[in-house]
Amino acid sequence: MSDKAKRAPRLSEPTYMFICTDGPKTKPLREEHLFGHLDHIEANNDAYRIAGPFRDDASGEILGSFFLVKADSKDAAWEIMRGDPYISSDMYASITCQHFMPACGEWMGGVIWDQDEIRANMPKYT
Repeated sequence: MSDKAKRAPRLSEPTYMFICTDGPKTKPLREEHLFGHLDHIEANNDAYRIAGPFRDDASGEILGSFFLVKADSKDAAWEIMRGDPYISSDMYASITCQHFMPACGEWMGGVIWDQDEIRANMPKYT
């Protein structure tokens, strides 16, 4: 058996990663907008590659949320996110959005790269 991971296809649409960090005003707004947030996620489920809260290991307290959004551009990803009451209520203390390239892992089904192609084109990858 080979130690190499299975080759997986690259995703066809771009992905944008949103890291949303809680702050002092988050808890009451989370309670107020929870069902609107869940409705928004359910209505737009196909736009999310994965999403969910991140928590403190010891207490289990929610510290923020993580979203991978499938969209043609950063503006289009923000358009999806702005429809979420968690975002439109200004609940989070900070939000970062970055273009993200899913490249490997169990959920991807392997790795998207070919090491021979990378060796041949090092400046493109470093």
